[in-house]
Amino acid sequence: MFGSVAVSTHSIAEYEPVVGAAAIQELRALAEPLRGIRILALSSPGASGAVRSLLQSSIPLLTDLGIEAHWQQVRVSAEHLGMDRDLRLALSGYPVEWGPRIENEWREFNHANASLFDETFDIVVVHHTASVGLYSALAQIQGHPPAGVWLWDSHRDYRAATPEAWSLMRMHADNFAASIYDYKPFIRLDAPTKKRVVIPPGVDPLGPRSKPVTREVRETILAQRGIAADVPLLAQIVLSLREDDPMRVFETYDLVKAHRPDVQLLIVNLLRDGKELTDALNVLRKRSNDTGGVHMLTEMDRVGNVELSALRDQATVLLHHGMPRGISIELLEEMWQSRPIVSGRSPVAEAVLVNSKTGIIADTPSEQARAILRLLSRPEQAAKLGTAAHERVANRYLVTHHLAGYLKLFQQLLRRSPGSRKRR
Repeated sequence: MFGSVAVSTHSIAEYEPVVGAAAIQELRALAEPLRGIRILALSSPGASGAVRSLLQSSIPLLTDLGIEAHWQQVRVSAEHLGMDRDLRLALSGYPVEWGPRIENEWREFNHANASLFDETFDIVVVHHTASVGLYSALAQIQGHPPAGVWLWDSHRDYRAATPEAWSLMRMHADNFAASIYDYKPFIRLDAPTKKRVVIPPGVDPLGPRSKPVTREVRETILAQRGIAADVPLLAQIVLSLREDDPMRVFETYDLVKAHRPDVQLLIVNLLRDGKELTDALNVLRKRSNDTGGVHMLTEMDRVGNVELSALRDQATVLLHHGMPRGISIELLEEMWQSRPIVSGRSPVAEAVLVNSKTGIIADTPSEQARAILRLLSRPEQAAKLGTAAHERVANRYLVTHHLAGYLKLFQQLLRRSPGSRKRR
């Protein structure tokens, strides 16, 4: 089989002080008829931090609920890395030179992984888009459809996908029992599978990036990185750059600083993805040095979970210019930490934020600067936004909500699936 991913062990009971006894009882009731079933969550070694975060939280909790849950990673050889990247870009709407090469490498990749698939599961959830072809490859090798109920958790917004890439993906995903989407607007009119389900991502309130830090720890982290603790801080702490114009954050900052010269800017980027990103980061570093009052941190600056939590907590306003085209645990984590957020318009921001109530959606640098200046001058409004954001996550976007959605889907599909394993 594939390589298994090690996860920590924790109990669903630990979440009761956060989500309440009723929510825990509901999860246990949903899991009861599913006890003993085998579930495989299948991702890739290059899965996004958001997908890894979800699986690191949910797999141990499913296990604690009596379900035999496994998380494994497909094997992506060196010769298939380019295909994996190009397919992902094409499905997100970026121009890619599409041709027989990509499709041939995609089929080779799925057949190679199908030859390693030697276990039986009641449910297989594919979280890696390139692996959607695994079902077809297994059917071709075995001469019959593979065992179990297969689900595709799409995670991303594919509405802008190039026609060739989407046609390939849709044709093979249509073999699955259901497709899962983070938000309802992400479902295309020609989406695959008859059953389409919305299961939003969920913040782990006990996860390492959600735990509050003490004032002493926060001040130490700020001092180590030269960030003033007594000066207003604008922070863009996301795991991706705005692909079309990463300099927009500086335009916003310049406009704010013209009225509030005491403001400082923090940019954190932890995504490493080849030479193109390295070059972009170098351009950003030069602009940071030229602008003044800007702090830029990457993985090389030892920014871990504790540091992320501390930096978010210190931010007077959290800023988003560009969001990834799909799941964004980072935005939900910032809302959970009760931070006021000003975000550019994006599918994720529009799906998660309630404009002017749990955050402010302002697209251009001038619009964002006006919103930031208003929040800096009205701290009570900023605090109110942060509190409302926290409550929205608490009511809709915790890992317990995410698990409940999955358990309900498992119940529906196994009850309807002929030959599904009987309750043990």
